[in-house]
Amino acid sequence: MRTKAIWPVLDDHGLHKVPLRFYWLLLLLLRPYICWVLVLTLPEAQRNMLALFYPRQVDFMLACAVAAPLLLIIAALSQRKPKGYQSWRHIWRYGRGLMLTVALTDLVLTTVDLPPQVMLDAPWRMVAPVLLFTGCLWLFGSRTLKAVFSEWPDAAAKAH
Repeated sequence: MRTKAIWPVLDDHGLHKVPLRFYWLLLLLLRPYICWVLVLTLPEAQRNMLALFYPRQVDFMLACAVAAPLLLIIAALSQRKPKGYQSWRHIWRYGRGLMLTVALTDLVLTTVDLPPQVMLDAPWRMVAPVLLFTGCLWLFGSRTLKAVFSEWPDAAAKAH
């Protein structure tokens, strides 16, 4: 006899498991901070490498400011466990909307910053806008993410 897989997939605490795509999208949206850390780990002679991704310093500062709210989501995600701080629950509940706002803003800024002849000169620069657009669609339409962001360990423990 064939057994049916139990859906949704739950983690060790009985909550919906955070999809792996969420972490990939988080990495994409946090790329200014990742670039910053990578540049800080390079030798002094190669520190101008940040200019490859952000030619103007104001672009880098703006990208960091746009991605800053995601640091709150990461902190809330780290507390999404039974013995975590319950005050992060409020940030976690609005995390999907916050992440969608950051993704849409990042998509607009990335698209506006593209050069006019991007498809001829540097088609690789189209990867980020395409991934951001796909991520925005997923954030907007995913039923799994709606369930993930509506749960918190305290509420799940009281239900059982």
